[in-house]
Amino acid sequence: MVSRYAAALRDLAAGRLYEHDQRLRRFDEPAWQRYGELLDAAFRLAVHRRFRPGQDRAPIIRFVASVRERYDHTGQDVDPGVAESLVWAALGERDPVPMERAAVTAQTLLVVGLLEDEGLAPTELESFVRQAEAEGYPD
Repeated sequence: MVSRYAAALRDLAAGRLYEHDQRLRRFDEPAWQRYGELLDAAFRLAVHRRFRPGQDRAPIIRFVASVRERYDHTGQDVDPGVAESLVWAALGERDPVPMERAAVTAQTLLVVGLLEDEGLAPTELESFVRQAEAEGYPD
């Protein structure tokens, strides 16, 4: 049995956005904080599966552009500078980005893009969510 936070992350990662949204609507402020910790852990984990510290900027720029093309239907949802900074911060190459609305939106869509690009099977996705949960709050 996974936590309600991990269940929401699993829905997001599997592309079940309606279910993800429904779970998030039931969260109070402490639950949002806990989910944010899990999302951040999942993001860091997914970034490190794809990118390496010290690498060339071009692959990260291309990845962010592909996420914006796939998920940013308004052209304003994902700020490319914020998104790239999030990736570099996850790699330890920059200071952490303040988690304001633009950063949360970018981080959420970057996680979806990273996991979609991996093409994880359901069992691999479940393993990823459990690993993120263990790293997000190992207590």
